[in-house]
Amino acid sequence: MQAHPKLPLPVQAGYATADIGLNAVETALRLYVLVFYTDAVGLSAALGGLAASLAIVWDAVTDPIMGVISDRTRHRFGGRRMWLVPGGLSLALGVLAVFFPPALASQSAKFGWLLGSFCFLNTGMTVLSVPFQAMAGEMTEDPHQRNVLFGWRFAFANVGALVAAALPQLFLVPGETTAATLPQVSLVAALLVVVTALTSWAATAKVRFLQPPLQPQSFVGAFAAPFANRAFRPLLLAYVVASVGIGVNATAFFYYYRHVLRLPEDRTLVVLATFMAVFTLSIAVWVQLARRFGKRRPLVVGACVLGVGTALLYWLAPGVERRFELVLWVGAVGLGGFVGSVVLIDAMLTDVLDHDCVRTRQLRSGLFFGVWRFAGKVARALAVAFAGLALDAAGFVEGAADQPPSVATALTWMFGPGVGAAFVLTACVLGRYRFDERKQAQVRAILARRAAGRRAVTPASAR
Repeated sequence: MQAHPKLPLPVQAGYATADIGLNAVETALRLYVLVFYTDAVGLSAALGGLAASLAIVWDAVTDPIMGVISDRTRHRFGGRRMWLVPGGLSLALGVLAVFFPPALASQSAKFGWLLGSFCFLNTGMTVLSVPFQAMAGEMTEDPHQRNVLFGWRFAFANVGALVAAALPQLFLVPGETTAATLPQVSLVAALLVVVTALTSWAATAKVRFLQPPLQPQSFVGAFAAPFANRAFRPLLLAYVVASVGIGVNATAFFYYYRHVLRLPEDRTLVVLATFMAVFTLSIAVWVQLARRFGKRRPLVVGACVLGVGTALLYWLAPGVERRFELVLWVGAVGLGGFVGSVVLIDAMLTDVLDHDCVRTRQLRSGLFFGVWRFAGKVARALAVAFAGLALDAAGFVEGAADQPPSVATALTWMFGPGVGAAFVLTACVLGRYRFDERKQAQVRAILARRAAGRRAVTPASAR
């Protein structure tokens, strides 16, 4: 590792651009894939949830493998940067495959198509996203610049999420549901993935990446290595719990608004787009709070407020006459501003990477991000499977406008107290997190001394 100059603004923004396409697809999958296959394709909720969860588990398994592969990649196009182009093209093809299924008659055929096309999509997602995320730790060794890169990434990721939330409104025809618009939405999302991946690839062409030495290690040993880091384990637990809450919330969103609140489709999309916009704008506020108070304390407070507020609001909302105004202003605007606190968990991982570098004298960004994404996707798979099985157990009828009362009851418990409890538990785990700002400063001081020593030795050795 060598001292690197400050990254120019176009490089910072250009690098982060790929997150627009990535998160547009990620948001579309979280919100729409199950409702599309139950309402438009006619797949049962239990089989749809099972197929989606198995595909997400496949995605999770491939993440740490891709992390090790990208750690070992040495190429004239910039190491792991070379994966952005094939990853973007594969992901775009996968999106089209998922949302353009052929005419299928049987439940088993519909299940098989969703499973196969979703696995292909997730493979492309892995090839693009794991190297892309790990690049941030190797574009600079300056902690503040890394935080800035994560700030750009979070902002652009939420632009992608906002695009995914708003696109169905453009294609929505009166009398139709959001599910009918998703083939058109997927075309836009696929194009966005290709354009943004190529933009990130081009913007980072002249970056002098940190190139850690290759470390011979088996895939199994590499996967287990991050768990030896004591600062990583509790942070990962908090991330998994939060991911379960987010996964249930996203999967049940349209079902809750349609079958519990009984809001028209256009109003549901207004709430969703408003939430995404507020969420995006709030990130800058949470980044500034993290700079002043550290990342952990704002995150704990934000997760607590989000958890309690979610549990109360969505438990009480069905009984309120002006429920649209309530969920719009209290949910989308009020609670949406606190969701930005949760993204600080990802930024805290960069501090753990520094801690690991002190311990091992290795920079293993790809490995840690691979395991991180593995755990998050397993959590998401569990959330999707749980939502599908819960709907099926409650008597959900695929494609039906009117559902039994038991479906509304199950959705209310899932979307309100269930999601709220996950965020409160996240706050409890992080409230006891011991790798605080003081210890982070000590780690960075050690790395700075090592870097200064290398700079002092290099000229002498050259003589």
